[in-house]
Amino acid sequence: MIDRSVLVLFYVTAALATLSLLPPLAVAVRRWPLLSSSLRCFAGYLALELVIGLASFVLGRLEINNHLVAVIGVPIETALILFAFAGWQVDQPAHRLLRTLAPFTALFWLPPLLGWEALHDFSLVTDSAQAILCLAVAAFTLVRRSFARGGPATHEDWFWISGGVMLYFATYALVNPLTRYFMTHAPSAAVAVLTVTAGVHVCANLLFTLGMRCPQRPWNSGPSISPPPSWWASLWSPWARR
Repeated sequence: MIDRSVLVLFYVTAALATLSLLPPLAVAVRRWPLLSSSLRCFAGYLALELVIGLASFVLGRLEINNHLVAVIGVPIETALILFAFAGWQVDQPAHRLLRTLAPFTALFWLPPLLGWEALHDFSLVTDSAQAILCLAVAAFTLVRRSFARGGPATHEDWFWISGGVMLYFATYALVNPLTRYFMTHAPSAAVAVLTVTAGVHVCANLLFTLGMRCPQRPWNSGPSISPPPSWWASLWSPWARR
């Protein structure tokens, strides 16, 4: 039996996590003409997170299974994150890799569609794979761009966005396995895990707000890097040169 006070704390924290998406989105809307394509893609991810959070909350209150909402959203969210980080890459090969990899995140729909994962329970494969992929991309971007810059980066959008993604997805990678285990053995502990994750989400959204507020330069990728080609152009160019 789960203590009522534990549930109340979870619902309050989960509501705060959803509402904390509003500040970075508000900044993005207000500064939209000034935002780089990377920040616009990331704003799309945040908007989708807000929709999923609201839908999950409503379905949960109606006692309707809300896991399907996350199943539908994960591939789209991951693609938006990869497209966003592609624009922050220093090296053209890394840019092309992320832009090419982004559409293939649709493969995350295969495990539930093929019955490898139950749609009514916490995902053990898809969500964790998404978290590890996004965490690796954000960590690589932060380290690579920090070395390329060679100085403080606290006024750069990629610095705060990468930090927020790392903070959130490092926690999220462990959430579903822990929650699924504790739901059977210690339900109160499962709710505690979800509460901590929601709190981490609030902190990550604060970092995203700082990233959205950073001053924008023409093609915000550094002084010596020209804008990379579009995803379609990067795939077509090798054939066009033949």
